[in-house]
Amino acid sequence: MRLTSSGRPPLSHRLAALAGSLLLAAVLLVAQAPAASAADTVTDLGVAADRGGDMVAQSGKIFVAADDRIVVTKSDGALIDTISGLSGAVALSVADNGRKVYAALRDSHEVIEIDIATLAITKRIDLTAYPCPSTLAQSYERLWVGYGCGQAGEGGVVALELWRPTPTLVPVGPGTTQPPLVAVAGSTLVAGEPGADPASIRVYDVSSTPATPRGEIRADTSLRDLALADYGSAALSALADTHRFDAWDTTTNAKTRAYDSGELSEHGLPTAVAASPDGAYVVGGWNSSAGDAAELVVYDPATAEVIYSADHQGKALVAGSIAFYGVFTYAVLKEPGTGRMHLWRLPRSPYHASTLTMTAPSEATALKQLTFSGRLTLSTGALPGVQTLELYRWLPDGTSRPFQEVTTEADGTYRFTDTAPKWGSYEYRLYWPGNSWFNGSGATAIVKVGPYQPVLTVTGPTTGIVGERLEFNGTFAADGITFPPTIVTVVRNVSNPDGTTSKALAKMTAAADGSFSFADTPTTAGKHTYVIQLVGNSTLEPAKTTHVVVVSQPPA
Repeated sequence: MRLTSSGRPPLSHRLAALAGSLLLAAVLLVAQAPAASAADTVTDLGVAADRGGDMVAQSGKIFVAADDRIVVTKSDGALIDTISGLSGAVALSVADNGRKVYAALRDSHEVIEIDIATLAITKRIDLTAYPCPSTLAQSYERLWVGYGCGQAGEGGVVALELWRPTPTLVPVGPGTTQPPLVAVAGSTLVAGEPGADPASIRVYDVSSTPATPRGEIRADTSLRDLALADYGSAALSALADTHRFDAWDTTTNAKTRAYDSGELSEHGLPTAVAASPDGAYVVGGWNSSAGDAAELVVYDPATAEVIYSADHQGKALVAGSIAFYGVFTYAVLKEPGTGRMHLWRLPRSPYHASTLTMTAPSEATALKQLTFSGRLTLSTGALPGVQTLELYRWLPDGTSRPFQEVTTEADGTYRFTDTAPKWGSYEYRLYWPGNSWFNGSGATAIVKVGPYQPVLTVTGPTTGIVGERLEFNGTFAADGITFPPTIVTVVRNVSNPDGTTSKALAKMTAAADGSFSFADTPTTAGKHTYVIQLVGNSTLEPAKTTHVVVVSQPPA
């Protein structure tokens, strides 16, 4: 498989947003690949073939080229159907969000178009003029074909414009002996002839037709596989006898990074290399020198840190067969001698688990501060370092509160506070989004919040004279709390020899700090009892108090 083009921004831009967490994790993780959180799987495809093994995935289907047929499976390897009667199916391609799969048929010198939904062959493109098509790379509606039957100077690369009813065939670059490996991403195409020693990887700008040469990458030994990463700014090579995978700058043609550290890297052969479409991973595949063991190693593209590795005994990895679909990485294995094919699937990415805990208050009161705590832990036992958690909160009526970020300590512990504005049931959801190494995790807490219980106090004179103004101050404030608008009512009861009278004296909104004031000018002598009542609401319980003033007639 060769990486198709993508409309995503360069990897360097995407990595910048994750640099803090990823780089810290890279320092803290052990040098060797950590233990896997889930097992890889190997599924027998029920077919044997000397040639083929290339693979693509689209629309819930996996397509594997197998010489005289193409095997179509579900994402778990379960057989869907077989497209049979083919002549040398050795390479496949599909565009991002494409509805057609293209297959190179080496023996019949053609490229066929397959409808993904029906699996019917909908078009045949004659390549007799460019015989033995063997490798493919696709970018939207353009396809590049590496061809050649093994005669010196009679192979090469040809471009096909697929949107035309009869595609125009446009040669790219010089002649070769073997069909070049090809890869395309963004506006960059790379092509390199396998087996040629030393390797020469030609770089082209394909933003227009015909392609424009941009330079040549020279390596010390022969090429086994070729891919593009970082939106075409980096070429990835698997070279014989190097025991590593190399990254090359496609502008300067200089080598920028090496990926190794696999279990087989010192004695095995680098066989396949690819970059995930989202730019999160570089995956390299190794075969033992005896061809009876294979290994897949997942690397961080920026640091070359080993994120995950898996090995399989008794089978060999097919060169160039690494493919991606959703959160899964695939490759094709063959049994030595028989050629029987198997679909190898790594665990979903990221490859390790995390756990987030949250301890919530056992009791809570509206308007009083709540304290939450917990910890983020990683399945490998490594400290997570300082990480940013996402906090989502919902009020009792289902509406959400403002989004908040919570920062952990280096050991993963965290603490945050909140203040519930009213009584009811509150939901708190805390989430760590994860990174290239670890799956994200979350924690949820439901907190039952009761109404605030105010203590209502009123101060003022206890004696007064008829006709003189009396002033009173009240409050229900405590703990420096800011209160929502709250209604306070005042009723005056006057008792004297003439009987008892009652009058609603005031209705007011208390200040945000819980304070209020009112005044009265008595007109008769007697016992004046002021009944002050705090009207309850969704935040506060009601409260009530009284204040007594003995009012006398003025002296004669």
